[in-house]
Amino acid sequence: MAYASACDVYSHVRSLVLPSGSFDTSTCPTLTDVNFWLSSGCAVINAHLAGAGYSAIGATSAAYGIAQAANALYGAWFAEQSRLSARVSKDERVRADRFKKDFFDHLDMLTALDLGRMGVTRQVSGIYFGGISNSDKETVASDTDRVVPRFSRGMGRNPETIDPEWSAS
Repeated sequence: MAYASACDVYSHVRSLVLPSGSFDTSTCPTLTDVNFWLSSGCAVINAHLAGAGYSAIGATSAAYGIAQAANALYGAWFAEQSRLSARVSKDERVRADRFKKDFFDHLDMLTALDLGRMGVTRQVSGIYFGGISNSDKETVASDTDRVVPRFSRGMGRNPETIDPEWSAS
């Protein structure tokens, strides 16, 4: 489910849908194209949020408006790129490039905010660093479904070096 709708994209690229006034099957791009771009833009936003440790933004979150604007900018970026025109230089499609920059600025804004305070759920990783008591150590050792840790104490130790805890006296 996308954060934005085709109407939100339309507000950015009105000139692409004249004279109909909205995206439909006869416009270029079509409504199907715009909905696909909104869906993929939502996936990009959610992947960016997951990389920052957050889940998808709920509709009741204070950050939803920013995600909605970013999603609409993503759709507008691809709608502008869909126009058929020859490119002479890399900066020729100024509107499409501007929507792209604005989209990534909104993504950066989302990840720079403390989204936890805005009602977005923080994804917590289940990292286990070990126990602090003998009973906890025995409980972990008796767990047959336990994943063996990748690191252990002393695993990077060089046996050819002098042990600082060992004394010759």
